[in-house]
Amino acid sequence: MSLKKLSYVLPAALIMATGLSATAAPVTWSKDVMPVVQERCLNCHRPGQVAPFSLETFDQARPWAKAIREQVAAGKMPPYPGKPGEMGFHGDSNMTSEEIKTFTDWVDQGAKPGNPADLPPVKVFKSFEGGWVNRIPDIVLQPEHPFTVGADVSDLYYCFKIPFGVDQEMWLKGVEFQAGNSEVAHHFILFEDTSGAFDRVDAETPEPGCECADMGKLGGASIVAMWAPGNVAPLTPIGVGHKLTKGKDLILQAHYYNATGLEQVDHSSVALHLASPEETIDKRIRAMMVVQPNLNIKAGDPNSEHTAMFTAFKDLTMYSVGGHMHLRGKSISQTAKLPDSDRELLMLDIPEYDFDWQFTYPFEQPWKFPKGSKFIMRSIHDNSADNIHNPDPTKDVKWGLYSADEMAFTGGSSTFDDEKLGITPLALSDTDRARLAIRKKASTD
Repeated sequence: MSLKKLSYVLPAALIMATGLSATAAPVTWSKDVMPVVQERCLNCHRPGQVAPFSLETFDQARPWAKAIREQVAAGKMPPYPGKPGEMGFHGDSNMTSEEIKTFTDWVDQGAKPGNPADLPPVKVFKSFEGGWVNRIPDIVLQPEHPFTVGADVSDLYYCFKIPFGVDQEMWLKGVEFQAGNSEVAHHFILFEDTSGAFDRVDAETPEPGCECADMGKLGGASIVAMWAPGNVAPLTPIGVGHKLTKGKDLILQAHYYNATGLEQVDHSSVALHLASPEETIDKRIRAMMVVQPNLNIKAGDPNSEHTAMFTAFKDLTMYSVGGHMHLRGKSISQTAKLPDSDRELLMLDIPEYDFDWQFTYPFEQPWKFPKGSKFIMRSIHDNSADNIHNPDPTKDVKWGLYSADEMAFTGGSSTFDDEKLGITPLALSDTDRARLAIRKKASTD
């Protein structure tokens, strides 16, 4: 994929007329660049996180200066492809034009360190024991066994059973993931095994777990949470939670992509943040999806457009939004049209879709929509030979679960405004807590 380079042209006549100097103001790492790095980059580019190198110091950043300039100028870094609309995103990592210019000017001027006295205070990242972001988890779970990802694995969806099966209904405030091996973990989805089908499917092969690009064979397991590198969802608002059904186990679907050329081992973790008995749960999180399953993408078509629409059948509140496509994905967006208006409100725009960076975008504030609101998804797929990620530009493509197939949907978490459950969550019983702790210990022995 070619990277676009920015050029800035300042005519000599303008310089003479305004008296401006042709020499840009000095830009240094210490005074100008490091504050932007702290705000936009260190979430990933520090020890223990997913980025391949650290940017905590000038000496760490200097060898990468030209590459950083190219990636920042092209909008590839930070990897946050979603653009907010009427409502901003919590944790938005998009750089401003001024921040981009700071990087490009710094490199163009020789990537100078500057005066160490100008450095901002060291940024301290909030984290809890174990490296968790939101708070100390109530329970941390893992698949029962580590998993070996073969050196030749390029596109593997694999499902692991995470025994949970507590003897009471539980309410979640949030889920966090920690990749055991960030070299190969592309993304995770946590499901609830609502049908109990996993054990039957797992028994078809001798090894623990099973390939599961086709989740249909697991009987319609319901999504609990999703993760991609650098993406940590905040906890749900007070009074809002995600229901976990009594007695049901969890399924972790891992998408592995191994480009290292070496055999890799992964043993990832899932942290559950449970609702406290002191909090009354009035509203249950539900997925609001705008899906176009009838894709018809012709061979060689560089701009295959599809749309879909969902109409709200009652007043609802949206907390997040996201979009999903596969390797031919080019762009995707979601808008909303209120019942009394023809104007479309932009909720999410991903003008340059990147399969490697799929996020859920939490809104800065919960966003209310009345009954009759229409949510519209628009997608474009590039099935031409110019798309270097295209597995086969000579093939017509339809909806499918493998990366060589395609998808197109947007949506996010929502609640119904008229719902008032009045549920007092139960704490995890001592029996279940001890049982799960034993399983966690056994899985790490």
